Amino acid sequence: MLEKVQGLSLEDRFNFCFAPCNTRDPNAMYHLLRFASSYAQKLPVNIAMGMPKCSAHSDSELLDLETRHQVLSMYLWLSNHFEEEWFPYIKKAEKMATNIAQLLGESLLKACWKPESRKACKSKLQEEDGYQRPSSLVKLQEKKRHEKSLPKRRLEKVAT
Repeated sequence: MLEKVQGLSLEDRFNFCFAPCNTRDPNAMYHLLRFASSYAQKLPVNIAMGMPKCSAHSDSELLDLETRHQVLSMYLWLSNHFEEEWFPYIKKAEKMATNIAQLLGESLLKACWKPESRKACKSKLQEEDGYQRPSSLVKLQEKKRHEKSLPKRRLEKVAT
């Protein structure tokens, strides 16, 4: 992903590659790419992330808080590996990370919502959109073969 960023030295690219970032989280990867792009353009790297006002009330809000904390941790990690002039908002990031950690703690203490199961989430989306995921082509072919073989089997049973 960082190969898109022009202007990074090998050492800089190495540091960005080893930054603690959840590669399965598109939001975290977006921030890593933004941090690297700003640094490559010789601009001070800005956090540019809003601060939530209250604790989480659902799984998705809890995941959002976790992602925000991970992004701030990544910013602080990068600030330790690059000069301070490129990551000047260390105090702001520390304060935001502390506040989000506090919100995460409150959210876990107050958690009274039922965890959303993956199947329930998928069925909700299908009901809302009227969209149903198509079956795999292999399964469709097997089903057709099975349906075609049923009449032959019935005829064979009747003949014997």
